[in-house]
Amino acid sequence: MIFKKEYDVIVVGAGPGGSVAAKEAAEKGLKVLLLERDREIGLPVRCGEAVGIAGLLEFFDKNHEIVQKYRKKYKIRFVAPNGKVLDLNHTSEAAVLDRKFFDAELGRMASLAGATVVTMANVIGLIIQDNFVKGIKLLYQGEEHVIESKIVIAADGVESRVGRWAGINTTPKFNDIESCVQYTMSDIDVEEDRMDFYFGKEVAPTGYLWVFPKGERTANVGLGINGEYSRKKKAVKYLDDFIDKNFAEGSIINTTCGGVICGETLEKISGNGIMLVGDAAHQTNAISGGGIINAMKAGKISAEVAKNAIDKNDLSKNILKQYDKKWQKKQGKANHKFYIIKGIIENIDNEILNKVTEDLNSKPFKKRTLIRVFTKVLIKYPKLILDLPKLFG
Repeated sequence: MIFKKEYDVIVVGAGPGGSVAAKEAAEKGLKVLLLERDREIGLPVRCGEAVGIAGLLEFFDKNHEIVQKYRKKYKIRFVAPNGKVLDLNHTSEAAVLDRKFFDAELGRMASLAGATVVTMANVIGLIIQDNFVKGIKLLYQGEEHVIESKIVIAADGVESRVGRWAGINTTPKFNDIESCVQYTMSDIDVEEDRMDFYFGKEVAPTGYLWVFPKGERTANVGLGINGEYSRKKKAVKYLDDFIDKNFAEGSIINTTCGGVICGETLEKISGNGIMLVGDAAHQTNAISGGGIINAMKAGKISAEVAKNAIDKNDLSKNILKQYDKKWQKKQGKANHKFYIIKGIIENIDNEILNKVTEDLNSKPFKKRTLIRVFTKVLIKYPKLILDLPKLFG
């Protein structure tokens, strides 16, 4: 691989956020280099793979292969701590993706837009001059390369070494880290058009367990728990206990595990010559832990800001701070509310959840809505009402 001496934009990390940033920047006429540390874009998979269709349609035409392949209407079912089931009068148009295929397609789209995409490219440092990020230091096939750029976009995941090298504090609060583990299981009894969510301190304390169908007798089964709880009992042990009880005869064909930051977006996500995107910027939804669409939104915004800064020949933090502001307007304020809600609801006890399930199951199916679930929780747990003003502070 022969690298150019300089690019307009170097994107580190070819996850959804990085690939969208590279694609959008290339489409704007910028010279873009997209680098992925792993040997293959999309691996290893580190997520539940479910996204809302509305989010996908921000980036793909409704007739695109990805939308057509994965678009589906799902029924929703909650399972209370005591095992009682609540089928909701609610359908969700969603997609349970194949992240290997999905991420690879985004990388291909970035390449077709004009970006140079390179895998097995390990960024080992930054070029920093006069407090400005001026490029990257790269280890590729045993050789070191020094490649200059006007802007670096760090989309290198929760660890974000690039962000730290640039002097941005990317360290999450311990209580904002969820320990997550997921099995893709086959030969299990699941409905192909229903998503199941299990709640309770014994199943997934401070979090939830999900069953997302992926075809005939196949599903992603996973959970996330607060790091504090994982000290006492590992996330994989919670999942194994659930599997032994519910899907003991199934086969595990894939295992995914890792940490997910379910906190707020970093206070600072840009600086002189640099912007942080996706998990690197802590842009996940604190309630669900989902980050695919948020990362893609951030990637698109970062490309817009990069183009503007390069056109103005001003790569300073004063210009790139537009990225912080546009992110807040697009999604950051909503994520802040999700973070507050997470803090409010994560300590609701099993008794309340069981009672709400019992009460709603006594109602006609048409009245078993998400709004009624929330209303019932408020009635049973009035402390929530006192906490709600935090959402509007």
